[in-house]
This record gives sequence, C-alpha cells and structure tokens, in this order.
Amino acid sequence: MNYEEAINYIEGRAIFGSRPGFERINALLDALGHPEKGIKYVHIAGTNGKGSVCTTTANILSSAGYKTGLFTSPFVSDFRERIMLDGEFIPKDTLCSICERVKEITDKLDAEDNSPTEFEVITAIAFLFYKSVQCDLVVLEVGLGGLLDSTNVIDTPLVSAIVSLSFDHMGVLGDTIEEIAAQKAGIIKDGGVTISAPHQPASALKVLEDTAKQHKNEFIVADPTEIEEIHEDINGNLIKVDGQEILLPLLGPHQIDNLSVTLAIINALKKQGFNISSSAIKAGIEKTTIPARVEVLSKDPLVILDGGHNEDGAHALAKTIEQYINQDITLVIGVMADKEVDAVLGHLVPLAKRVVTTTPSNPRAMSADELAAKAKAFCSEITAESDPCKAFDLARSLTDDKEALIVCGSLYLAGDVRAHMVDTLGK
Repeated sequence: MNYEEAINYIEGRAIFGSRPGFERINALLDALGHPEKGIKYVHIAGTNGKGSVCTTTANILSSAGYKTGLFTSPFVSDFRERIMLDGEFIPKDTLCSICERVKEITDKLDAEDNSPTEFEVITAIAFLFYKSVQCDLVVLEVGLGGLLDSTNVIDTPLVSAIVSLSFDHMGVLGDTIEEIAAQKAGIIKDGGVTISAPHQPASALKVLEDTAKQHKNEFIVADPTEIEEIHEDINGNLIKVDGQEILLPLLGPHQIDNLSVTLAIINALKKQGFNISSSAIKAGIEKTTIPARVEVLSKDPLVILDGGHNEDGAHALAKTIEQYINQDITLVIGVMADKEVDAVLGHLVPLAKRVVTTTPSNPRAMSADELAAKAKAFCSEITAESDPCKAFDLARSLTDDKEALIVCGSLYLAGDVRAHMVDTLGK
C-alpha cells in the first residue's frame, strides 16, 4: 500500500458515515491488541478552541523534552496534520504500514457487518502510531461531542479539559447548552483532573462541575487574569506569564481564554510530576501556529484565512477584525448549510465593503448563489463564484493593496484554497 492508496482507503471509510458509539472502535482495537492502553493522555473536548489548546499544550510538552503525540481534526492542507509527533507529521511510510494492518481487520469487520467509520479508523491508526513510538504523553482532541466519541475509549487521562461551549452539531449533541455540556462532559472519568475554560455559560458550567464531582475529579476553572496583556496587533499578543514576556502568535482576544486553559493543563501536569520549565512554556507558546485559525498569509496586502465554522467562531473572528483591522475589507465566505448561516453572516458580512460567496467542496455546503441571496441582507456589493479558488482570485482583483482580504466560513473552504492562496500571494 503506497501513500495515495492509504489515503484513499481512509477516506473511503466515509461511506459508513458518522455513528457515535463504541461497538465498532472496541472491536477494531481489540483485534489490534488495544494499542490505546498504557499511554498517558490529555483529553480535550469543547466547541471552539480545541485546536489551539491542543497544539499549544503539545508544543509546551515537546519543548520540555517529552515525546508528545498530537491528535487533532480536521486537517487543512495535509491529512497528516491529524497525527503528529513533536511537531512533525506521521511519516508517510509509517502511515502506509499501519494502514495495511488496520485494513486487514476492517475487512473482517466489514464482512461481519460491523464496519468502522472513517474517524474510528483514523483514531485506531493514531493509537497504533503513538504506541509504536512510545510517547511519553498524547494530547488527544475529541472528534465530536465527547461521551460517545471514539477517542473516549481511553482510561482516565492525566487531565480532561473542556474548552468554550456553544451551539454546534445540535442534531447529534442536543438542542440546549446543558445537553451539549453533558455530551462534552462525557470525557470526565473517575479520579481525574478536569479543567474548564473560563466564561462558560453558567448552566453549562454547572453540568461540568457536577459531572466532575460525581467522578471524584478535581475541578478547575482556568483563570485568564493570570495572563497580563501588554500589547496586541496583527503580529500577535505580547503577554506576560509568571514574570516573563511571551509573544502569543495566535490572534484574537479569545486566544487569551484558550491559553489560560493550556496553562491550567500544564500546571496540573506539573503537580503530577512533569518537569516543565518557564522557558519550555515560553518556547512552546511562541512556536504555536495553526493553519486557518486567523492565519495571516500576507501583511502587505493584508490577507487572512480563518476556518471558524459556527456562530461562536464567526463572532470571535468578527471581534478580531474589529480589534486589529482598520482597512476596508473584501470577504470571501463559504459555509455548510447545516450551520447557523444567518448568524454567521450577521457577524461577518456587515464588516465588509464587498463580499464574494463561494461553495466549499463538501456535500453539506450551501451553494454560492443561495449564500449570496442571504448575504444581501447585510451588504450591497455581493458576487457569487462557486469555485473557491476562482472566488479568491476574483476577490483579490477587487481588492486594492490598501484594503484587507479575508477568506472564512469553513475549514473545508480553507482546505480548498489555502495552497492556492499561498502560491498566489507568493508570486
């Protein structure tokens, strides 16, 4: 099996859909000898901010000298973004050999009508990889929800963390913030440590705290006031933590809350015997960049790519725009039809001088024309271009060098256009 065949095999599992529950993943892991056992984890759930918290936490641990795995989803440009070790992608040949081993098992399970889903297969591949390289610790991001997510087969992690909660995936997770919180709180296990992001809705925080108490966990709410903000601009946030100045590259006021969760995780690990110096914390934070999370691809002209895909993500991006950008804005936007489209548009489109709508390459995407019709309620200069790369090119031609161009609305859109944007801006 070569790399292309491995990716085709993994993506081909998408035909089995997304089905919460543990029967399939347990059958797969059982046949593989339960590679998830014997690994130490930090397990992270939540609606928005998981990627930032996971990546920063992993970078700090790697900087402290620990062999650290990082499992996240989805990816933007390269599938291997999902399975990393000390900041490097899983090697292609390793991915291929593990895929062959997993495929032997899934072929048997398929024949028994117990077919693992795409995400379950990816989760098993990650566990096998991290076991094979003998990670000191794995930072494990939940795929969807928490309670019934396939990552939740692990035993009690060193730390469970639940970042910002809001409405998303309501058809699966519930229609109230309490129901969503209960799903996320499903990662809390007996005798652990649970950390919550600050500024959670009060009713959601109560669910998290009550669940932690039921499982005899220490419950900690991260405190962003421990982070002193010195200066902020398009280059990032200059902050002070425990007396040392640090440049946080991740943009947006919400990243202070996210960093407070990371620091609470690190403090919890230090109490458990991990040796993590102040210099490792500084180094880990300063090297954290994440594709399509308010990613500045060019400063002259200013071009930003963001994959925020729900109302909270749109609100965070809008606050970032208001805080850092004084130029007129061209907005390229594409969204999934099953998201809070009107709310997303309501946060972002009024900030733009002009808008180009497009259609991300996903069956759930809203068409550029339908999105344009909705966007006209908030801006008069609207153009629809279904092809994402052509939409970016059109927007670039409409935007002068003193203006800003922002591409946003979906990680699928980010995946469609990021490489093209980098190539175009590099010319």
